[in-house]
Amino acid sequence: MLSTKRFLNNMKSCSCSMPGVWRAVAYDKGAVVIFHSPRACSHVAQSMDLGTYYRTYADAMQETMENVPVLTSQMLEKHTIFGGTDRLQACLDYAVQTYHPELVVIASSCLAGVIGDDVAGVAADAEKKYGIPVIASESCGFLDGEYSQGFYEIANKIVDRYFRPVPKQPGTVLLLGDNGGPWGDYVRETVRLLNALGLKVLGQFPGYMPVRDFAGAAAAEATVLLGNKVAAHQRQTELAERLQKEFGMAYLKDEYPVGWSGTCHWIEAMGRLLHREEAAARVLAREQERFGQKLAAFRRIAAGTKTVLCFGRWLQFFDPASVLETARNLQLDVQGIVLLDSYPPAEREKMAAFLRACTDLPVRSRVEAEPLVHGAELVLTTHELRDRSLRQIFLPMVPLAGTAGEIRIMGTVCRVLQSKIGRGGVVYA
Repeated sequence: MLSTKRFLNNMKSCSCSMPGVWRAVAYDKGAVVIFHSPRACSHVAQSMDLGTYYRTYADAMQETMENVPVLTSQMLEKHTIFGGTDRLQACLDYAVQTYHPELVVIASSCLAGVIGDDVAGVAADAEKKYGIPVIASESCGFLDGEYSQGFYEIANKIVDRYFRPVPKQPGTVLLLGDNGGPWGDYVRETVRLLNALGLKVLGQFPGYMPVRDFAGAAAAEATVLLGNKVAAHQRQTELAERLQKEFGMAYLKDEYPVGWSGTCHWIEAMGRLLHREEAAARVLAREQERFGQKLAAFRRIAAGTKTVLCFGRWLQFFDPASVLETARNLQLDVQGIVLLDSYPPAEREKMAAFLRACTDLPVRSRVEAEPLVHGAELVLTTHELRDRSLRQIFLPMVPLAGTAGEIRIMGTVCRVLQSKIGRGGVVYA
C-alpha cells in the first residue's frame, strides 16, 4: 500500500513567537536580541541558525553576514513565584556593556507571559538609562502568538522607531520578508531580475539590514514582497500596505516571480509599477529566449515520461498549479494526481476542487493510487514515499523564483531520468 514516511495532519499553527522576533533582526548589524526566558528556550535560535547554515552549505552557497548576539535572562523555577524582571535587567546591563549595541530587542517567553513580568516597563527604563532604542515584543512564546506574529510585530515596531519620510531615490526598491535571506535562491534570482530592470536594492527588511540603514529605508520607491500567491502572509501584505500609505512605497499585490508564467507576469508588472515598461519588455524577451533554449533541451529528455503527481501539502501553503505548469512545459505524460493522507476532509475537498478547476487529470486517493504510481517512470511528490523502488522528486518546500528556479526544477527532472544509479530513490529539487 502506498504510504509516506512522515507528514503533519494538523497544520494549525503551533510555532513560537520568540524565533520570529529573533529572525526579524537576526542579521541586523548593531542589534542584540534578549530572550526573557529559561536557558533552554534559546535552543530555538541555535537550531534555526544551524539549519540555515546547513541548507546554505548544501546548496553550495555561503552566508555573507554575521548573525547578531542572542542572550537569555536564564529564568529559573523561583522566578515563577518572585518574578524575573531583575534577571532581565541584569541581562540588559550585560548586553549593553559587552556588545555596545545600537538596538536591543526583547522576546518574551511563555513563562514571562504567565507570571506577568512587566517587560515593556523594564525596556522603557533601560532605554532611558542607556540612550538606545530597546524594543520589547508583546507576544509571549506560544501563549498568544506564533513565528510570523513575532517577526512582523518587530518589523512594525522598527518602522515606528526608525522610518521617516525622506526624498525618494529613483530606481530603488526594498525587499520585504525573509525567504532564505540574501544568499538564498529566491532572493538572489529576484535581485538578478530587479537589477536587469535597472533597479537597485537598498536592502532586505527587516532581518538583513544594519541598524544604521533603517532610517534611510523609506527612500525606496517600492517594496518587493518575498513569497508566493498561496503562502503570502497577511501580515507581510499589511506591512507593505502600511509602507505604501505612510511613506509612498508602492508594491505589487498578488504578483510574485514564482513559476514560469508567474515570472513573466511579475516582470511586466514591475515594469508598469515603476514606469520601466521598455526595460521590462527587453528583460522579458531575454528571459524567454533563455528559457526556450533550456526547455528545448529538457524536452528531448523528459517528453512522454509516464509521471504521477503526489500532493499532500495544504492548499494554503502549496501551489499545485505551478507543478502542473512545469509538467506541461516538459511535456510529461501525467497519468494522474494522488492526494495523500495528510489532508483532513475539509482540506482534501479544497484541494480536489482546486484541481478540478485547473486540470482534467484524474484525482485519486492513496488507496486507489497503488497501480497508478507503480506503473509510472517518475513521481513528483510533496512527501517522501516509503517505497524505495519509486523514482521520486521531492518538490521544494520553499518556492523557487524566476527563470533560474524553473530551470532548476526541470533540470532536476532530467538529471533523475538520466541517472544510471537505478530506478528508485528520492532526489530533492
